[in-house]
Amino acid sequence: MTRFSRLDLAVMGVGGLVVVLIIAAVLLVQPPTAPLRIAYLAPALGSPQNIWVAEAADPTTARQVTFSSFGVFDFAPSPDGRYIAYAERLGADVQYRVDLMLLDLFDGGTQRLTTCALEDANCNTPTWRADGRQIAYMRSNASPSGDGSIAPSKVWLIDDPLSANRQTYPLFNDNQTTGSSPVFSADGRRLAFYENVGGGVIVFDFNPPTESDRLKFIPADNGATGALSPDGERLVTSVLVMGGDVVRSGLMMADLVAGTTRSLLPDGESSDGIGAAWHPDGRRLAITRQYQDTTRYTNGHQVYEVDTQTDTLTPLLVDEAYTHGSLAYSPDGGLLVVQRYRLGGASPSIWVLDIASGQAREIAQDAYLPAWVPAITGQE
Repeated sequence: MTRFSRLDLAVMGVGGLVVVLIIAAVLLVQPPTAPLRIAYLAPALGSPQNIWVAEAADPTTARQVTFSSFGVFDFAPSPDGRYIAYAERLGADVQYRVDLMLLDLFDGGTQRLTTCALEDANCNTPTWRADGRQIAYMRSNASPSGDGSIAPSKVWLIDDPLSANRQTYPLFNDNQTTGSSPVFSADGRRLAFYENVGGGVIVFDFNPPTESDRLKFIPADNGATGALSPDGERLVTSVLVMGGDVVRSGLMMADLVAGTTRSLLPDGESSDGIGAAWHPDGRRLAITRQYQDTTRYTNGHQVYEVDTQTDTLTPLLVDEAYTHGSLAYSPDGGLLVVQRYRLGGASPSIWVLDIASGQAREIAQDAYLPAWVPAITGQE
């Protein structure tokens, strides 16, 4: 029988402890894994609204991930699927009390991204650049008049939002350029936002071929930024269209390289939603529209897909009992998340449409503002 001395046992104990520590270290540094998820705000009716997350394939996995006492205004998941930047109300009085926070979905930790509430400002509507190294957001300062009103909003940026040394600053240093609802192109090169005073969309190019190409202004009078194509070269936004005594909403396509604009669907027979979602292929768009002609009249906005090369329109989700909005394709383009409101009903709900099969499933009731949270593979 082999006998071990105290020294042998001590050496083996230390060796075993080292192995355990190595395994634990590997597990701690290994990136988390998570399937494709959907984040949304709930409840739609009542308060406070907080962020919930559910797996796209299993609505029963829904869980609340923020616990704000006064509610979350809006949010944006990071491109890598691990974080959510969100605007939190810090008091019952909305004025000057909305700040940007950062939630780590892996460990549930939160940290403050801005100090707007301390500076008499509201900060909201965050949007991530595709590489995760910058966030654009909307900031509204207290009016210099001191009368308690809020000055027109401006677009601000946060560099290195995951770093303790993050920096935040306005996109423009002048006092004239206002801005709201910023959105990045998928390649991160361009940033679009609605310019309230001029009544149109400004597209800012971070890497223009010439300085004169840095800014593009697209007149649009419906108050919405719209959506940049994945390559950042086209913008779809909303305009008001006059037709006799009837005013309807139409979608316009702006080619930022050619400098041209055109009506996306000039049939004159519908009122289109103010938003559109680009398919990752950069060719197709998901839109909502309400037909107004007698043969195809619909009670609410229904979901269609537009082929921007052929201008063909394909119905995706048409149900006379609902009106639809807040569309977004999944990262691979196979799914479409939709906010649905039953006409005559009490509150909106979140659904996912499988494009190939045409089947839709409900993800959450009494919920709104859905967004995709990309899957995490665990590979660095």
